[in-house]
Parts: sequence; structure tokens; C-alpha cells
Amino acid sequence: MPASQRSVRKNTASRKPGNIVVQAGGPKRPVSSFGGVPGSPESIPPIPPQDKLDRQLLEVLESMNIPKNKVQDFMKQDNEKKWRLICSQSQLDKKNPPSYYLDPLLVHIEAIDKQRRKKAKNKKLPANLESAGAILRGLEISLRTNSLQWVKDFIGYQPVDREPRKHGGLDILIEYFKNMDAEGQHENHEHLCVMALRALMNNAYGFTSVMNHPDSINQICLCLQNVTPFTIGVDKEMLTKKFRTHILVLELLAAVCLVPRGHHRVLEAFDNFKLVKNEKVRFMSLMHLLRSERERVGVMVAAMAFINVVVHCVPDMNFQVALQHEFTALGIIPILEDMEADAADELREQIEAYQDNFLNVAELSHEAELHEQDLEVIEELEDDIKDLQKKVDDIEQRHSQTVATLHKDIADHKLSNDRLKSSLEDEKREHLRNVVKLQQEITKFREHAEESAKAYARMEAVAREHKEKQEETEKELEIIKRESQQLSQQAKAEIEQLKQQAERRSSTTAAKAASGTGGDEGAASATPVSAAAPPPPPPP
Repeated sequence: MPASQRSVRKNTASRKPGNIVVQAGGPKRPVSSFGGVPGSPESIPPIPPQDKLDRQLLEVLESMNIPKNKVQDFMKQDNEKKWRLICSQSQLDKKNPPSYYLDPLLVHIEAIDKQRRKKAKNKKLPANLESAGAILRGLEISLRTNSLQWVKDFIGYQPVDREPRKHGGLDILIEYFKNMDAEGQHENHEHLCVMALRALMNNAYGFTSVMNHPDSINQICLCLQNVTPFTIGVDKEMLTKKFRTHILVLELLAAVCLVPRGHHRVLEAFDNFKLVKNEKVRFMSLMHLLRSERERVGVMVAAMAFINVVVHCVPDMNFQVALQHEFTALGIIPILEDMEADAADELREQIEAYQDNFLNVAELSHEAELHEQDLEVIEELEDDIKDLQKKVDDIEQRHSQTVATLHKDIADHKLSNDRLKSSLEDEKREHLRNVVKLQQEITKFREHAEESAKAYARMEAVAREHKEKQEETEKELEIIKRESQQLSQQAKAEIEQLKQQAERRSSTTAAKAASGTGGDEGAASATPVSAAAPPPPPPP
């Protein structure tokens, strides 16, 4: 679902099963801050012992369908508030049972059925029977204010001496809703039926029952069939009642869309609406509503909020585009552009929400093509990086081999130099031992001494020559070092350039480039340390 669901934010954003609240008219009872009917302190019985009080409170909270995370808040209240809540709920439990409303409503249903079968002008009702409107008002109040057990009794109600009902009282309510006569339509009993269903859906048990009924959502949706666009000369009070019902229906259907299976049920309801009303396409009456009743801001806001929820609350983008196309084909774009100029703030917010969440298929297709092109470029760059990485690895391998060879040569020269030094020391010591003998025999061995001096001079010449070769070797090592550093810097620059290009598209290629540059720097830093010792002169 798109992140900017502003269309749902005000009216239906956080509604869940058992928490569907739609503003509508209707009689209300005064309710105290404890959830019960306020009464005088003298009418409240004495507070029982603590354990009994807590036990009764838990039973009351369970009957009221209070969530478990809220029960602890009630349990922390002082005893007086707990007792007032228990007493107020006890007074509600003494109210009329579901049969008080459902039995008379069945009489009305049978009278309407008999009237239609006999094609009579008026339906025959018992003299003391309450009107259907009063029954529906009382039923709505009871469903809204009574305990969860009362709601369960309503759902499970089975009339005496009549055919059993699968959904109990809900079947009876839906049956009257479907078979309403002209008098009920004139008195806007549809609105009362929708209010009763809304009250029933305010708790999880009732919501599940309504969702499981095959005709409930369809019948709620059919309340929109009274849309008569561009009507002139119709009773304004009657139109006001109709549009009040339309607002209630649209808000309730929008809330149903946000729960599991709800969106599918609502679309099925509009498919059924299309068949019943012989519409050419789905949602046609809804678009008539937008075209014809622009002066009724509440109706327009409810209609736009519903459209926003229906189109934009689906996670599948293809399905969202298909729903969006349905409304586009019905001409919603020019209607919104025409309304936006002088729309009220609340309506403008819904219009902007639809426009903000609108999916431009051409732009999405173009973005997909660009994305494919980017992926191809990334693959090419990854291949280039792999090739460069191979080259870098080859350079590093050759460099490592060269450095290893140089290290070996240096070690050999050092060993030779040590041996030469040791040999020279030995010869020096031997020479010192023989100095005395040489001095005694200097004349006799002058020629031999001169030859020894010449030999010593030759040894020094050899040492100088070896020193020169060592200096040349150091120069060669320095040249190799500079070349190695240049190669490392060049490879590092190439890898850094590739890294900068690849960072825009893939964070993984940057890690590979960074690992390549680290090997060069480590290898380059090792060369100067090994090249510090000069090679020894060759042995004489």
C-alpha cells in the first residue's frame, strides 16, 4: 500500500473489526465516565468484599468485550468506580432481551410478505404492535449499549414456531432490510438498518457475524441505489435523509475495506449492485453522486474517502492500477479537477490524496526500463571490475615474486659478506701471529711480503668493485621500488575510480575495490624495509 494514504487518515485509517465508528444521527443514552448509566449514590448497593468485587468486575469486563490489555487499567481503579461500573452494567442486563425486538420485526416481515402476495393496498398489523421504525431504533440502541452476551444472544436467537435461522437475529434484520415496503423506504428505515448493523460491527463477535453473512455487505451497498443525479423538485428533507444514509454507508464500506477479506467483499457488493441496477460498468452510481451533489460537502468527502480506500489500500500494484483505470474510465479525473478549484479543505484533502497516490503507468514503465538499463550497466561494470581485479592480482603476484627474489638475493649477499668478514678476521688474527716471524725474516721474505701486499691490494680492489656492485644493486632496488610504488598508485587510482562509479549502484562492489587497494599498500610498504641492507662484495 502506498505510504501516503491520506485518504484514509481522517475517516477510516485505524479502524479494525470490532472498532468501526461512523458518525451518524440517532438517539443516544447518557453514559457516565464508567460506561454505565449515571444514577444517584443512594441507588447504589453497598460495596461487596474485595475478592468478590474483583471477580464480578472481571465478569463484567468480559461481557463488555474489553481487550485484555485494557482490563488491568480497570482493575487499578478504586473500589467505588469498580462498583459503579458493575451496577451500571447490571442495570443494562435487565433491559429487554433480543426477542423483544425480533419477534415484532418478524410480524412486520410476515405482514409485508402477505401484502405483496395478495397485492393488497395496506398491510394488516396487530393493533398494539409497535412501528418498525421504533423497533429498529430500540434494536440499534440495544446493540450499541448492551453487553457482549446480549449481542451473542441476538446472533443466536431462534424464533419460536418458525423456521430456524442460520444467523439468528441477524437473518431477521437482513430479511427486513431486503424486503422493506414503500412505507419503510419513505421513513428511511434503510438508515436505521445500517445503523443497527454498524452497532453490531462495533465488537469482534458481531463484526465476524456480519462478515460471514452472505447478504449483509451487499444489502448495505444497495442503499446507494437511491442516487438520482441532477434531481429537481424533490423534497429536501427526503434528500437530506437519503444523503445522510449515503454518508453512513460509504464510511462503513470504507472501514470494511481495511479489514481482512473486507476489500474483496466490498467489490463483490458493487458487482452485485451492478447486476441489480443494470449498470453498464461498476461504480457508475458512485460517479453520479460525485457529479450531481457538489453542494453537499459531507457526501462528497465520504465518496472520495471511499474511493481512496478502495483504490489505494490494496498491496498489489497491478490490482491498484486496474481499479484506478475503472474510475479513470468513468471520468473521475476531470471531475476532480473541476471540484478542486472551490472545494472545502476536507474535500480538497481527499482529492489531493487521490492525486498523490495516482499511479502513472507510463512513468512506472519508463522507470522500469531505466532500472533494467541500470542493471545492465552494473553488470558491465562488475565484469570490468573483475577483469581489473584479475590484473591487480597478477601485478601483486609478480610484485610478490620479485620482492621474494630480491629478499633471497639480499640474504645470500649478506651471508657471503658475513663469511668474508669472518674470513678476514681469521686472516687478520693469523697475520698478527705471524707479524713477529715476518719481522724477523723481513729480509728473507721481502719478496714474499711484497707479493702479499700486492695480493692484499688486489683484495681491496675486489672489495671496492664489490662495493660498487652493491651500490648499483641498491640503485636497481630503488628503481624497482619506485616502479612498484608507481604501479601500486596507478592500480589504486584505477580501483578508486571504479569504486566511485560502482558506489552509485552497488555497495557490494565498493567492498571488492577496497580489498584490492589494501593489498597493494601492504606490499608496497614492505619493500623499503627489505631494501635497506646493501649487498656484500664478492669473495676474493
